[in-house]
Amino acid sequence: MENNNNNPVYSVGEFSQVIKKSVETNFSYVRIRGEISRPSFPGSGHVYFTLKDTDGTIAAIIWKYTLPRLSIRPEEGMDVICTGKITTFAGQSKYQIIVDSMEVAGEGALLKMLEDRRKKLLAEGLFKQEHKKLIPYLPKRIGVITSPSGAVIKDILHRISDRFPSHVYLWPVAVQGEGSAQQIANAIEKFNLFTDQTNFKKPDLLIVARGGGSLEDLWSFNEEVVVRAVFNSTIPVISAVGHETDTTLIDFVSDLRAPTPTGAAEKSVPVRVELIARIVELNLRLKTSFTNKLNNNKDRLSNLIRLLGKPDQIFDNKNQILDFIYKDIENLFKNTFIEQKNKITQLTQRLIPPKVLISNLDSKQQLLDTKFKNYLENILKNKDTKLASLSQLLEASSFNSVLERGFTLVMDNYGKPIKLSSDAPKNAKLKIKFSDEIRSAILDK
Repeated sequence: MENNNNNPVYSVGEFSQVIKKSVETNFSYVRIRGEISRPSFPGSGHVYFTLKDTDGTIAAIIWKYTLPRLSIRPEEGMDVICTGKITTFAGQSKYQIIVDSMEVAGEGALLKMLEDRRKKLLAEGLFKQEHKKLIPYLPKRIGVITSPSGAVIKDILHRISDRFPSHVYLWPVAVQGEGSAQQIANAIEKFNLFTDQTNFKKPDLLIVARGGGSLEDLWSFNEEVVVRAVFNSTIPVISAVGHETDTTLIDFVSDLRAPTPTGAAEKSVPVRVELIARIVELNLRLKTSFTNKLNNNKDRLSNLIRLLGKPDQIFDNKNQILDFIYKDIENLFKNTFIEQKNKITQLTQRLIPPKVLISNLDSKQQLLDTKFKNYLENILKNKDTKLASLSQLLEASSFNSVLERGFTLVMDNYGKPIKLSSDAPKNAKLKIKFSDEIRSAILDK
């Protein structure tokens, strides 16, 4: 087989660049429909997945700076249409699409994704009734999250003004399209950050609203970020999205669902005129009740006065009773004093005179003193006898007694006793102790 020397020779890198340039030139931006398979979310923040259908697959990448702009988050099995640029990856000799935007392909796929998300959030407990907060009866401040243009905000303001004028904060947001879900969630979170110390005080109630539309138009209110923002809100939330037949996930998590934005305004405040009429009615009932109660008490007091006797008679009877009681108390005290006096007399007779007691104690003391002196004399005699005996024994064993019997004590010049002749060298100076004195001597050898 002949070699064609006219064909150019490429390095692997050069040929990869040729292929890359050819693909990117012929396929700048394309729209590809397929099912998301094996989505990966590494720590870099990028998203990698595969688009597939029954006939083939293509690798797809979403850069981390593109991901926040997407209206949906890639999920396994989601049927989507990806718009982006076709390029090649020389490291694996493959082509891929760099996704710039993504949309769900068809309403059926949207409904499936919506149902899956609803079941997931339901399992987490976000829709439980125990988490619902009470809607304040008469909120001073109401926060409205909706588009600043259109009939929704006008209807809400008009309805609140007609029923009970209140202070309304409008947080303008996009209610559909890319980034709208994040705007709505941010608005809810920011309202919750208001305090009495901020420029705007914290609302007592939030209304999240938009007009009707298709499932795709209302999709922002099905996003997890919005649902979780409503769940985490410490301010009660009324959802008013779409028409009465429209249902979004925010309706399940909100504290109260209104069929329409106008209905949300009606549920947020009472009718001022009706409230005033009710207050007037209650005030009238209070006055009537008070008058009836006062008249009844007057009649009752009159009846009680008639039942009472004359004051003089009442006091006379009480004074007489008091006299009897005083007399009884006086007699009681007299008897008590007499009894106590007799008891004291009896006890006095039983007492021993102090002189007798002192005399007895003095005799006891003299007796004890005599016994103590005798006991002490006996002890001293015994101790003297024992001391004399010990003195005799000590004298018998004394060193001086030995000397008096003819013995002497040989000592060196320093007065230390010498026991052995070897301890005294020749011509050593010695001291000899006799019974009467000490003499000096020198050894001859």
